[in-house]
Amino acid sequence: MKGVVFLGDRECCVKDFPEPTPGLGEVLVRMKATGICGSDLHVYRNDKEAIKRRGDRIPGHEPSGVVEQVGEGVNSVKAGDRVSVYHYRGCGHCKYCASGNMMWCVQARGYGGPIDGSHADFVIADERNCVLLPDEVSFIDGAFIACPGGTAYSAMSKLGVSSHDTVAIFGLGPVGLSGVIVAKAMGGKVIGVDIVDERVNLAQKLGADAAVNAQKEDAIAAIRRMSDGEGADLAFEASGSSEGRANAVACLKRGGKVVFCGAGSNEKVINPGELIGKQLTLMGSFVLSLGLAWDLVNFTAQHNLPFEDAVTHRFAIEDAPEAYRLADEGRTGKVVFVWD
Repeated sequence: MKGVVFLGDRECCVKDFPEPTPGLGEVLVRMKATGICGSDLHVYRNDKEAIKRRGDRIPGHEPSGVVEQVGEGVNSVKAGDRVSVYHYRGCGHCKYCASGNMMWCVQARGYGGPIDGSHADFVIADERNCVLLPDEVSFIDGAFIACPGGTAYSAMSKLGVSSHDTVAIFGLGPVGLSGVIVAKAMGGKVIGVDIVDERVNLAQKLGADAAVNAQKEDAIAAIRRMSDGEGADLAFEASGSSEGRANAVACLKRGGKVVFCGAGSNEKVINPGELIGKQLTLMGSFVLSLGLAWDLVNFTAQHNLPFEDAVTHRFAIEDAPEAYRLADEGRTGKVVFVWD
């Protein structure tokens, strides 16, 4: 099979690998769609010395495809099933695995990190991690459910978005754009903020009520102007930048809530006086639980979520160097690999 390998310093190539064989409780999934995530790009940008320690590990953690073969003891899925794959594998026995939060398991292994990921023709999955997709949910939808859409859905569920809420979204990359889609489906009034015109425009096409380029306009003033001077009820921080984090707090009305999911540096950006005086609620959010992945499949089908409209570029796996180069520019919507 073909798989992507990082070479360091923003270079990658495609290599031949043996086709894996599923073991006890495992499933072999033939990829149909998988995206390039910001966390893939963080590794892609590492220098050659750091990448050398990684070896020929295949990146990618947004698997969506068709079950090709099942291993011994597998009963809940069969060859031919359409699946999205939850992208953390755990021990299967601890309290975190039992609650579907395998990313917290002390033995957690994420695709594209310690184990080979989805930027290849095939991936091995645990049976319990296979989330069945109905025909009305596409493979690209499945890739979004595995990471960017799932991350946004988990965060918006924590915020409890409703038709009464104005939601400010900071960072309009694939996760932020997924936030636009999910928050609109939940009934919120959505205001997107980014510094890239292409992403600001795409957010509006995906249904944002307004979108602001923070390098051209005061984002906080714009949000207050669009919310009767009060500020946003809720905020979703997906940029990972210090400015985005600070603004996600500053834009809130009294009693507002913000959830942070953008990875970045660990600088301190919170003003305790603002937090206390306005009685704000600050939360972190990291990917999603397995149960929420199943919920999101149903939510996607019921609301016909337009995740595919957030995709601006599609590539064959053989064209991975160009796909990564384009995604690394940070001006696109979602970049995905697709198979016939």
